[in-house]
Amino acid sequence: MANRFSDWEERMSKELIKSKKRRKGIFLELRKDIDNDLVILRMMVSVIGLKEFGELSGLAPSNLSNYLKVGKDLKISTLRKMMKPFGIKMVNIPLDQAA
Repeated sequence: MANRFSDWEERMSKELIKSKKRRKGIFLELRKDIDNDLVILRMMVSVIGLKEFGELSGLAPSNLSNYLKVGKDLKISTLRKMMKPFGIKMVNIPLDQAA
């Protein structure tokens, strides 16, 4: 079995993979308490699974792993690809973390 994040949960992962509406709903709920979409994105990927999220976003899991590192500068095009599985177009990132 592949290595997993400690908070990866198979049943939840399968539900989120199947339903874009659920992914978006959970993302938007998390936004109410967390004002940084990159933090939310890291959380969601850890629950969905890196490999599985790679398939949803069209990005290689090894690249995703690098993109999700704290302090990593991201291109807008990469960020859009990462947000596409959630159906979210507007991104909230604090100015001190924007590249």
